[in-house]
Amino acid sequence: MAISIDSIIKLPTPHKIGILVLISVFIVGAYWLGPHQKKMRRIDAKKSKLSDLTRDMKNKENIAANYDKFMEETAMLNEGLQRDLAKLPDKKEIPELLKNISNMSKEAGLEVLLFKPQGEQPAQFYARVPVELKFTGSYHKIGMFFSAVGTLPRIVNIENFNIMNAQKKSGDEFLLSTSCVATTYRYVERAPPPKKGK
Repeated sequence: MAISIDSIIKLPTPHKIGILVLISVFIVGAYWLGPHQKKMRRIDAKKSKLSDLTRDMKNKENIAANYDKFMEETAMLNEGLQRDLAKLPDKKEIPELLKNISNMSKEAGLEVLLFKPQGEQPAQFYARVPVELKFTGSYHKIGMFFSAVGTLPRIVNIENFNIMNAQKKSGDEFLLSTSCVATTYRYVERAPPPKKGK
């Protein structure tokens, strides 16, 4: 039995309504699964992008609102960096600094048995410059030497500090054998990246 418009028109009204509902469901389903889903995916992507852009805009507005504060903090950090870098001697100052440490030990009245600069030990942005020291002197003279080293404008750390037993008397004081490593640090500038040829 062939279906034609005449045969559909002759059907009872409930059947006509059923066919109309089936055709409508088919059209709506085809639209929902096809173009509508693509549009919804595009809308979701645009909403996500809008959310990201809104968040980015708020962050930039926050930065813009606090620009003066950020610039002030940056200036303070740069000043602190320059102060700290000033405590790190450059390569030309290392021999003079080592000479000062040697002179301080003599001025404190210590008998220097060993003053041995060791090689530089590079790190990220600085190099360690250790000096092995061995000397004898009274407890108070050793304290005076370390106090003098602590007043240097440059950073000098005393490491691996070791006091051995008293050896002999000097007047009323015992002489102590002491060994340590005095370490200073030198700022190492990074080489600029090589320029790319054209």
